[in-house]
Amino acid sequence: MGQQPDGRAPDTIRLLIVDDMAETAQNVQKLLHFERDIRVVGIASSGRDAIQKADQLRPDVILMDINLRDMDGVEVAEIIGRQISTCIVMMSVQSEPEYFSQAMSVGARGYLVKPFTSEKLVRTIRRAVENFPLAPPPTTGGYDRGGGTNGLRKIIAVYSPKGGAGTSVLAANMAIALQQTTQKSVVLVDANLQNGDAHVLLNVNTSASIDDLREAGVGAIDQDVIDGTVIKHGESEIGLLRAPLTPESAELFTSDATKAILVELRDHFDYVVVDTGSSFSEATLSVLEVADLIVTVTTLEVTTIHRVSQFFQLAERVGISLSKVRLVCNRVEQYYGIRPNQVESQLRRRFFAQIPEDEKLVVASINRGVPFIVSQKAAPISRAVHTLAGRIAEVLAPQSDPTPSRRWPAFLGNNNS
Repeated sequence: MGQQPDGRAPDTIRLLIVDDMAETAQNVQKLLHFERDIRVVGIASSGRDAIQKADQLRPDVILMDINLRDMDGVEVAEIIGRQISTCIVMMSVQSEPEYFSQAMSVGARGYLVKPFTSEKLVRTIRRAVENFPLAPPPTTGGYDRGGGTNGLRKIIAVYSPKGGAGTSVLAANMAIALQQTTQKSVVLVDANLQNGDAHVLLNVNTSASIDDLREAGVGAIDQDVIDGTVIKHGESEIGLLRAPLTPESAELFTSDATKAILVELRDHFDYVVVDTGSSFSEATLSVLEVADLIVTVTTLEVTTIHRVSQFFQLAERVGISLSKVRLVCNRVEQYYGIRPNQVESQLRRRFFAQIPEDEKLVVASINRGVPFIVSQKAAPISRAVHTLAGRIAEVLAPQSDPTPSRRWPAFLGNNNS
């Protein structure tokens, strides 16, 4: 492997360790001793020291303790994130979801719970810099690599405030269409925690569920845990994380726990498509908050239109940005007596896509457990969903996407019935 002018290999990850316990910093160095692609370029013993050294060294990754003597680690990460482009990995003895959520809120790309193994440390650091260009070494001119790309790693919520709008069927077929259109890795997450049936729609028989990730806890959701819970769908190339096996488990999903699960999944897949419940529950609102795009589904029924109108009003009150909402009209058919353009006028929003009614095909696909996007690719409803998936990919595409498609994470049991 060739060398750069500063003597490092081209793909060496330059690491800054931030911890006020010298023993921890020394232990991290020992754990990384045999890793040729990771080089410790500095150690900071306080928050202020970290801010100064981050600006001087311009590391690719900063491994930072969340509790520092002089400053809060989250605050330090936020300050550094405004100054330079780097990957932050937080570490802490705390495993509660709220700590993880705080770290992710300032853009951290990993979270390690102490004590951690060498394998866990190395995997987290390498994962943090995936699709993130490594920085050239700093120069006296204060080189700044600018805003590096985070690759894809997008969360797409599919939501309707009214049950029966066809959200689950649309989410399942859209996830498959998104994978077919982009050739990227896609996971369908059934976050309809009390009534989820995505596993039925895809005919996937598994006892593994999103509840397993909640029980694993923050910091313990690694590749092995995800491999055991996300099941590959045999008829397509998407993964499925089914809803809890028992409805009462829904009450255990706090806002922080829900966000932590989605953020972890986002680090393993290009697209995370989340089918949500229709209620304004804590978990559902958390999904909508963390989502990069919200596909909001209405039909041509007055009650559904009314609920969607209420959702737009609520979203503004709770801080959900309407700029990431895309309105989709499902089951479009002229005999309903209401035209899509009338709905657009009432809601004062244009439809991002319109999906035609095809009750016979949809019901047959549900009963067979084979999505219509797979069994009837040329049907008008399938073409419409493919168009929707293509538009979503365009909206979420980075400025330039030179990265190859991700392969399945080394992978997932195929457990179809």
